[in-house]
Amino acid sequence: MTTTVADLLAAPGLSLNLLAGSPGLSRPIRSPQLNRPGLELTGYFDAFRAERIQVLGNGEVSFIEDHREPRLLMDHLLRILGGAVPCLIVTNGRPAPTMVIECAEAVGVPILTCPHTTTKLHKRLWEHLDAEFAAETALHGVLLDIHDIGVLLLGDSAVGKSECALELIRRGFHLVADDMVTVKCVGESALIGRATELLPYHMEARGLGIIDVRLLYGVAAVLPEKRITLAITLVEWDTSAEYDRTGLAEDRLSILDVEIPHLTIPVRPGRNLGTLVEAAALNQKLKELGINTAQRMEERLRAHLDRDLGPPEA
Repeated sequence: MTTTVADLLAAPGLSLNLLAGSPGLSRPIRSPQLNRPGLELTGYFDAFRAERIQVLGNGEVSFIEDHREPRLLMDHLLRILGGAVPCLIVTNGRPAPTMVIECAEAVGVPILTCPHTTTKLHKRLWEHLDAEFAAETALHGVLLDIHDIGVLLLGDSAVGKSECALELIRRGFHLVADDMVTVKCVGESALIGRATELLPYHMEARGLGIIDVRLLYGVAAVLPEKRITLAITLVEWDTSAEYDRTGLAEDRLSILDVEIPHLTIPVRPGRNLGTLVEAAALNQKLKELGINTAQRMEERLRAHLDRDLGPPEA
């Protein structure tokens, strides 16, 4: 997906207004990084990053307005705006200098203004563009919000992921995506999952076919996106396999180079998967609050053994 200046102009929360250069609204934005061209205005271009959005704050605008060599300054502005620059933004609610508008109109680069301070604009632009340019992948699974924990259910087809999700939705929890989960890594550490754009909030239940969860259970049963903090893989029960019974062994799953806690739950008739997955989500919430039940049990057991056996002999 290509982000353009027009998309940026329409983005909520940025409060951007178009001042000049409307023919350039289709210019692509290729980097989430920003550049304040203070050095370039003085004629130093060795480190200039023309692919970035250019931002003029109070310092740059004052420099332009007070410059005593307008012809030299115009040459520098034309060089700044004449390449692959997507757009230029003037912050602090200040009007763009006349010379900047003239240069932008000459080369077809949009000039935008905003009421925010330069620092606040940097923060909001980074949050918006970081999500647009974040690394992305698609996983076969189901994503749910259970007690405010984003739980990603994984496993082979027909293992029971959708049936487990339906049981949890019936209990009042939220579906984010079924079958195909689009995952983005935002801020280098947060995995944000959402449904594909083609069939959001739809679910395949064998024997029922495709159902629309939003229509069946209401809009309160779905969420557009959720941060993934726990992955659970459902596997067919294998009598020869050994499964964790204490919770002391902590497994991790790497998605887009971000590791999250991972559990493996065996499936067999008679096991209530909905209850097990809900308990796993609650247990993960306790861990995030600094309470690890398995570690507490081990510490109490060790203390009990030490008390009964006494100190070791010298």
